[in-house]
Amino acid sequence: MERVVRDKVSVLSREESLQSDENLIVFPVSGVLSIFYNGIRTHIENGSVLLLNKGLHNLEYNHCDLIVFSISSEELEYIIVNLSTNYDIDIYNDHICDCCKFHNYFVTKPSEIVAEFFASIQRLLSFEDFYEQNKRIKLAELIYLILSGEDACLRRRLLRFVGLCNNRFSQTVFGNVFNRVPITEMAQQSCLSLTAFKHEFSRRFHTSPHKWSSQQRLERAQTLLLTTNRSISEIATLCAYTNLSYFSKSFKQRYHATPTAYRKAHKVDW
Repeated sequence: MERVVRDKVSVLSREESLQSDENLIVFPVSGVLSIFYNGIRTHIENGSVLLLNKGLHNLEYNHCDLIVFSISSEELEYIIVNLSTNYDIDIYNDHICDCCKFHNYFVTKPSEIVAEFFASIQRLLSFEDFYEQNKRIKLAELIYLILSGEDACLRRRLLRFVGLCNNRFSQTVFGNVFNRVPITEMAQQSCLSLTAFKHEFSRRFHTSPHKWSSQQRLERAQTLLLTTNRSISEIATLCAYTNLSYFSKSFKQRYHATPTAYRKAHKVDW
């Protein structure tokens, strides 16, 4: 099987060990998929949601069509904490039971709304360039549906992909990305000295707070342009820009088009 980095993968009959460098969210559409763990073979029903931790997995395929989202723990943490801060999604989960306590994978039948999400993904895959332009948006939508749903086991296993999602540093950084909070105040909120805060920020994000914040604000602006009908000035304000001209200039530097031109070229009315 080729390394899974696309939205839909077709696999002929074979058994193999899959080494994944990222976490995987898998939705079998057709065929027969099985996973081997501790000498036990488990059949994964079509229409199930399968979560695979990054690492080595022993899988067996028989003419499978799979919808696959691959995501690093860092990107997942960014999405989860943003959902927590912007949409008041609770990311704390102390649920534990025999169903989700062990294994490096988890499988469950999805709720109706999650199943419909994957059905919509099947329809949208017919759009050329769908993956490149919209994968992150649809992935955030899927994570929102899981975290806001009632399947406590699925929520817990998704959160386990992220080792630091409840960390005070993460909450502070992501919680203030769209507020112009001084770095000294963020250090205080994180219960760190300014030096320690800067060191942790550099270790985690490999850039300065200013550059990282600008990147997140522009990415949010991109998302709002593609998923809402808000005006350009509204989007600039929501993304913590007080000067519309500066916002347009910054956006064009990153995406090689003004906000208006970018929306016209890329927005799809589903």
